[in-house]
This record gives sequence, C-alpha cells and structure tokens, in this order.
Amino acid sequence: MSLALIQQFYGLAGSGRFGEALALFADDARVQFHGPSEIPLSGEYQGQAGIQRFFGIVGSQIQVELFEALDFIDGGDTVAVIGRERSTVPATGKRFDVPWVQVWRVRDGRITELRDFFDTGSMAPAFQN
Repeated sequence: MSLALIQQFYGLAGSGRFGEALALFADDARVQFHGPSEIPLSGEYQGQAGIQRFFGIVGSQIQVELFEALDFIDGGDTVAVIGRERSTVPATGKRFDVPWVQVWRVRDGRITELRDFFDTGSMAPAFQN
C-alpha cells in the first residue's frame, strides 16, 4: 500500500496535478532536503504550509527537464526511490544532472515524511553566479 501511494504521488506530480499530489501528505508531514545553503531548497519543511512552500521553491527556482524515478525499494511503511534529475536554474542559466535518493514514510495511508538526498556537490554550482 505504501509503495502504491508513493507511485501515485509521482504519477500526479509528473502530470502537473500538484494539488492532488500534495493532498497525499499528512497534516503533520515534513520534508527534509539535505544540502548546503547555496541550494535554496535546503532545509526542513513542516506541515502542509511548509510542504507547499518547499514545492513552491522547487517550481520557482528550478526548471525541471527530466525527473525520473528509476528504482523503487519497498520496505513496508518506508519506501526508497532511486532516480535522476536534469534541470536548469533560470536565475543563472546553469544546468545540473544528478542522481538522487528519496526516502518516504507512510502512516495510515498518508505520506508523513520525505527525505531528499541529491548529489548536491554537483548541484550547488548551478545556483552560483
């Protein structure tokens, strides 16, 4: 069930249905993006307002060209996803192409946590002028 919920999130987000995708998060959910301060996504975002803020930053700071989930690892209430992203930072015109791992936790049919682990060493220079 957890794996199906996470796959549903990717399907909704990938088709531009962000409102429906964000509705899959629990009210007290949190998102963590691990990275240096040069990357505007870095930090922890709590609750629906925080999660909306996180995805708003993604939408305003990054022009995503490719975001693909390549492998799903089902651990019951925890799902790990291995993927790749290629994007451009409009403010600098610089591009990055990085592997990533996202670790999701699910409780009572809702997403409670997303932890993002990207190759931020390769990503950070794209945000610098």
